[in-house]
Amino acid sequence: MKMIKNILLLCCISVGFVWSGFAQDNATDIKLPDRLNEREKLMDPQMLFRELQKKETDLNAREADLNARETRIKTLEQSLITRETELKKMRQDITDRLKELEGKESAELDKLAKIYAATKPKSAAAIFIEMEPDKAVAVFRRMTPSAVAKILNEISKINPAHASKISEGLGSRPTFN
Repeated sequence: MKMIKNILLLCCISVGFVWSGFAQDNATDIKLPDRLNEREKLMDPQMLFRELQKKETDLNAREADLNARETRIKTLEQSLITRETELKKMRQDITDRLKELEGKESAELDKLAKIYAATKPKSAAAIFIEMEPDKAVAVFRRMTPSAVAKILNEISKINPAHASKISEGLGSRPTFN
């Protein structure tokens, strides 16, 4: 940037000297029209230097503005990266917690299955009638088919609609994603 500025300055000064010499030589001979006076003003080295200084100031201000924006963008980008990392950690924590809860639930359902398999079918049926069909299906899936058949037989004697819902649930396994 400084090199370009110096080259432009040298060019302007050279042109200014040449022009000023030409203007002085011809000043007595010819009256310059206004249009040429404007051109002379443009060729004036001091005026050109002031114009270049003004442009340089404008460019420096714009560069400072762009640098400030770039710094702000980098800060925001770092903030987003930090948030993304935090969210990934939270997601992993939630996933781990869900697996832990699923493990506990599975262990509890296994215990219930053992208890109900050892209980008399008529007594177990009375309990299963009060249970949500989905929960009953989850327990039944952990029991032997013969124990399930005996309990479902007793449930159907008390509440055939409930036995039907449980049977439907046993027949179709939902898929979880």
